[in-house]
Amino acid sequence: MSAAIGLGIDVGGTNTDAVLIDLAEKKVLSFAKAPTTRADLTLGIAESLRGLEKRYFPGIALIGLSTTLATNAIVEGARRRVLGILIGYGPDDFPPALREDAVLIRGGHDVRGEEREPLDTETLRDIVQKKKGEIEASAVCGYFSVRNPDHELRAGEIIRQLTGRPVVCGHELSLQLDAVKRATTTILNAHLIPVIHHLVDSVKKVFLRNRITAPLMIVRGDGSLMGTSAMMNRPIETILSGPAASVIGARYLLEQEGVVENAVIVDIGGTTTDTALLRNGAPCLNPEGARIGSWQTNVQAIDIRTIGLGGDSQVSLDDNGNLRVGPKRIIPIAFLGAEHPEIEAELERIRARRDHLPLHIAPDFWVALGKNPEGDEERAGRRIQDLLGKGPRSLLQLFEAADLGMTDVQREMARLEKKGLVQHCGITPTDFLHANGTFAAWNRETALLALQILCDRHRISFPALSEKLAEVMERKMGLQILDLVLAERVRLHRDQDGCNVCSVFWDQCFSREKRSDHVQFQISLKNRLVGIGAPAHAFLPPVAQKLGTSAIVPFHAGVANAIGAITGAVAMTDEALIRPVQGQFRLHYSHGVEVFAGLEEATVRGRNLLAEVIREKAGAAGAGDVEVTLEEKEHWATSRGGDSLFMEKRLIARAIGSPRLEPS
Repeated sequence: MSAAIGLGIDVGGTNTDAVLIDLAEKKVLSFAKAPTTRADLTLGIAESLRGLEKRYFPGIALIGLSTTLATNAIVEGARRRVLGILIGYGPDDFPPALREDAVLIRGGHDVRGEEREPLDTETLRDIVQKKKGEIEASAVCGYFSVRNPDHELRAGEIIRQLTGRPVVCGHELSLQLDAVKRATTTILNAHLIPVIHHLVDSVKKVFLRNRITAPLMIVRGDGSLMGTSAMMNRPIETILSGPAASVIGARYLLEQEGVVENAVIVDIGGTTTDTALLRNGAPCLNPEGARIGSWQTNVQAIDIRTIGLGGDSQVSLDDNGNLRVGPKRIIPIAFLGAEHPEIEAELERIRARRDHLPLHIAPDFWVALGKNPEGDEERAGRRIQDLLGKGPRSLLQLFEAADLGMTDVQREMARLEKKGLVQHCGITPTDFLHANGTFAAWNRETALLALQILCDRHRISFPALSEKLAEVMERKMGLQILDLVLAERVRLHRDQDGCNVCSVFWDQCFSREKRSDHVQFQISLKNRLVGIGAPAHAFLPPVAQKLGTSAIVPFHAGVANAIGAITGAVAMTDEALIRPVQGQFRLHYSHGVEVFAGLEEATVRGRNLLAEVIREKAGAAGAGDVEVTLEEKEHWATSRGGDSLFMEKRLIARAIGSPRLEPS
């Protein structure tokens, strides 16, 4: 088989998608989905591979992977045994939450790149010798290292020699001056190194079992690709990898339809809805750097907004009939019914008893995920888990068997769920799509039964309930899109109680009912919406209508993330800075500092160095043929006497290239 084939895999919060693409013809050859297995991501990857057409496997020349692993690890507070060396930092110059990882060493530079204090190599060696048996990875960050990385480089080499473990320096991850963000980014990166090593080793074994030996690339947060040999020490650059892949996949699908334009990408998944902007066909980057949970990093990433709203979001009604969607993700009843058809009989029993049950007993089920750990003496929890070991059980069945009050049962289920021992199953937007015939993937009868129970309990018709769901989802998505496109000028006022005019405006725009005989509000969004994700064709067109625009849902929208994982390019950026100092010109770049008598001499040297460094970086990241562009920006100021004063010149190098393919 002569065609070079790319294998793209996206490990999402709900599903793991896989796609095979003819890289020359830009044609999708085969695609598949499998549930994401959070405890071991390789199980879901292996299952998705089983759904692809094996006859194409011998032609696979490249593998692209987008993963939520780094993002989830940071959000969930995963910690490994790391050593963070902060050179020239004070005790208040880095986040207190990282204090147990950090050791302060004398040294560092000033803003001009001058050594502020000699590097204390003796103390550094003593600390590393004492801790080297515990260290899995190290982070080295020097104050003003972006002006002079000498102390970082020397400290990193000492640690590498003494430990033999991975060491990453702050200036290798970011060229921004913000010392706090750089320290945060570098230490978090160290925590992720063992995690990404384990993932890469594991997925390579999965590919080898399928006789796939092509190079593996991973999607970075800015949507570009990087080879695993380079990524192993820079895993933090994969945060927001999955959402970035969705944007790149959407752009690719638009290009296949001959469309390159400004657009809002809306990725509706099982767990979240992510939105991002395309300007002239290019994704917009977040100027502040990626923020994950409470951590602000300076990792370059696409500007993506995320809300807990997806096909598998929990749908519930309160006692007043107010409908809530998300942010919690649960297993849809339709899916549970496909895996366990026996729950249909239990739903029939609940429906028959609906007039004799408390209002808050919903048609919800629970399934077991694991055994109670040793030392957990909660008798009710053990009884519930023994029952769930026989298969899914409804909330009513658990109430009947637990010998507890309903509130106590619900509290116990919440405790077990938080410990990862049980999984909640209930009504989701996916069940509505099965009930109305839009989707037919799983068990429609169980979805219909569960929804009918909910409707009967709250005395509402299914069409009216569907209208409520649509209005809530359209409003949430619409406000998220507006928040994104208006971010440069204004933040939306989300506190509806604090702004009556806002509340009336949004009600009028997103309600499916006529709210006023006197005033009509209307939004006219200039950009079209591009929907990706399995539910996009069902939920996005009405949102576009409310926003006064149109929606495009490409044919392969359901696997756009996996397409983005294999169709991106390798892209790298580096910078150099030239500043006047005492009649001379200092060139600051990633390998050190050089001094020149004239500006032109410094500029020529900077151009040559940057071109050399950026080509080397792009090649190490897995690029084949590399195209390099250089940009120069000068900053001048005006003196009190009116004279122009040269302040600095910034040289910016960008390299872009297609990934190197395995010869077919």
